[in-house]
Amino acid sequence: TVIDRIRFGVTSFISKLARLAGYQQTQLVVCGYPRGGTSLFYNMLSATLQKSFKFTDFEKYYIHHIHKLGNIASKAPLDINHLEHIDRLNIHNKKLAVIIVIRDIRDVITSNHPIMTDDYFIGHDFSYWPSGKSLEDWKYDAPGVVPITEKIRALKDHPDIYVLKYEDLVSRPDEIQAELKQRFDLPFEGLFSKYHEFKGELAYKYEGKYKAKDESLVMEGKAVTNRAKRWQQDKYRQRIVSQFEACPALFDILVEFGYEPDRTWFDQYKNESA
Repeated sequence: TVIDRIRFGVTSFISKLARLAGYQQTQLVVCGYPRGGTSLFYNMLSATLQKSFKFTDFEKYYIHHIHKLGNIASKAPLDINHLEHIDRLNIHNKKLAVIIVIRDIRDVITSNHPIMTDDYFIGHDFSYWPSGKSLEDWKYDAPGVVPITEKIRALKDHPDIYVLKYEDLVSRPDEIQAELKQRFDLPFEGLFSKYHEFKGELAYKYEGKYKAKDESLVMEGKAVTNRAKRWQQDKYRQRIVSQFEACPALFDILVEFGYEPDRTWFDQYKNESA
């Protein structure tokens, strides 16, 4: 429409003036595996970049915000499906800081969601996602581990993308913060390791209509602890075995991302559970 063209022209003009004045805008995007640690990481960012970025709240896609002026951060795991379009959508020529969070997929596929607690949230094939705004109806038809990994493979060499291992984040958060600062020139204030002491508003919260059904599953806002290798608990054995036997491609993902040298761990794991 004419109004849309006028609005686009005005924002483009303002954006050009900002660049000429030396003001560089940044679009910060967090995505990756659902149940992979994106929410924890997003709160670390919101605690330490609160003064310089506008942080969107619960699960907002960057595609609805990148056309807006200013430094904007967003987090939605399944934004991994939209990253291939990010250069084309970056109409203001913002600096891009895209972080894909990965995790040992054995921890990913054995995780429940604080709101959708009735089943494992993600498998090798699909994951759950709310089909409406009420968060009452969830469908197992969103991308699972394998299709998400295919997206990561295609995107990981993009110059504006940083692939972050959850295990590195929780074992050495301040070192990871320093790496991100150097990579993307982010003006952090405070430390990732102390994010839970932040007295302001963290961006990601389970409250209101997003209130958790199981508060014990909510880790966002709590002190950083190393929750890696949770999958080794006996209660997850059947889940692990069934998923890997149904989808041998999962073995390749573990090797590709450096979590195992080969698949010999599985034979020992099955023997222990027999």
